[in-house]
Amino acid sequence: MKKDSLYLRDLDSKELSNIINLPVVEFLHYIDLLIANYYPYTEKGSDKYAVLVDAYKASFYLEVFYRNSPIIVSNFTPIYTPTGLIRELVSDLYSIGPEKLVFQ
Repeated sequence: MKKDSLYLRDLDSKELSNIINLPVVEFLHYIDLLIANYYPYTEKGSDKYAVLVDAYKASFYLEVFYRNSPIIVSNFTPIYTPTGLIRELVSDLYSIGPEKLVFQ
């Protein structure tokens, strides 16, 4: 599975659906492979590992929710990490750029 980056936005809806609909054990195995690839020094069973598992689960579910919610898509921009996580959803009322302008 060794990949330099994984951006959830690059998965087509069918791929994303297939991942989300994996049996629980297989979904957790997939997440384990992601952690092994992007966070190779994280010990399985450690607190950091547990946090990463939850972050991956949440990111996949949030991506599905985001794609299927037109009101969210039209008002928010997701910020992705290159390791397959959603870092945050930013309201489009705020400018994303070096000036960091705030809508008032």
